[in-house]
Amino acid sequence: MNKKIVALAVAAAFAIPAAAAAQTTLFGQFKYEVGYIDGSSDVTDDESSFVHSTKGTRLGVRGSEDLGGGLKGIYRFQSGMGNVNSGVASSGFELNEENWVGVQGGFGTLQLGRSDTAMKKTGGNQFRAFTDTLAEPSLITDRTARADGIHYTTPNIQGFTGYLTLEPNGNETDMYWAIGADYRIGAFYLAAAYEDSPDDYTYAVGMPGDQSNWQVGGKWSFGQGDVGLLYQSTKDGDRETWLIPANFKVTPTVNLRAAVKYVDDDTVDGGTDWTNWGVGAQYMFSSRTEAFVNVWVDDRAAETLNGTGALDSTSSDSTQFGFGLRHSF
Repeated sequence: MNKKIVALAVAAAFAIPAAAAAQTTLFGQFKYEVGYIDGSSDVTDDESSFVHSTKGTRLGVRGSEDLGGGLKGIYRFQSGMGNVNSGVASSGFELNEENWVGVQGGFGTLQLGRSDTAMKKTGGNQFRAFTDTLAEPSLITDRTARADGIHYTTPNIQGFTGYLTLEPNGNETDMYWAIGADYRIGAFYLAAAYEDSPDDYTYAVGMPGDQSNWQVGGKWSFGQGDVGLLYQSTKDGDRETWLIPANFKVTPTVNLRAAVKYVDDDTVDGGTDWTNWGVGAQYMFSSRTEAFVNVWVDDRAAETLNGTGALDSTSSDSTQFGFGLRHSF
């Protein structure tokens, strides 16, 4: 009862009509993590620090309205709060994640606003072993962005689903665009995506202008766990990333996870390459509450969020760990 009352209050705050508010759901999670990060002072390779992180804490409302004729109006307002060495109070409440309105029917789903790109829907969302933890920046691919614009998802047709993202950016008629597709059959998941940005493009997806990226990947679920392989080519092919995430459920309450990422980067003089890897364990007190611990290694250049909340590039071959609690609702 209390949760429904709070959901209605939040819906009213966003000026959602009363008819739609009846279908409103309040959701979110709070996460707190303590970590020991090499180079977190961002001064020298030798300096390390304990840090805390509320990154991954979020609050949102979502809902739908039956429009008749097989159509449904849908919406989602979602805020991410917290960061490294920054609490929820100091981070503030900003609608910086999923914020869109749309319609859904037999034709598929059309969303207008801010949402995951086709690249993220087929890559970043499906190949994340260390979601919302200090270890995650080291163990995901480059292109996991959201875009402000038009998002279309086809209906599922015999296991196939397609995705399209368009982001107008005031650059005449040119715009960022991304297209992707995935296929699910039994225990297997296959996906591919491509994105392209126009000249002089500097907008929400965090991608420079006149550049194209693509990816292809697959995942196998085997009952107690899953293992995947994602290849991503970015910066017009000058940077290649291979990512292998895996999960294994030892018991109904204990999950082990691991990931390995290899990067071959030719955007720097002479070229360079490095390998990051990590292992972790989760203990599920319930379907909503978990405790977790992770250990990971950044090779050559540390990609872990440092004490200022920025990616640290000063450390080399850094071993780090983090532990925390998460509750979702």
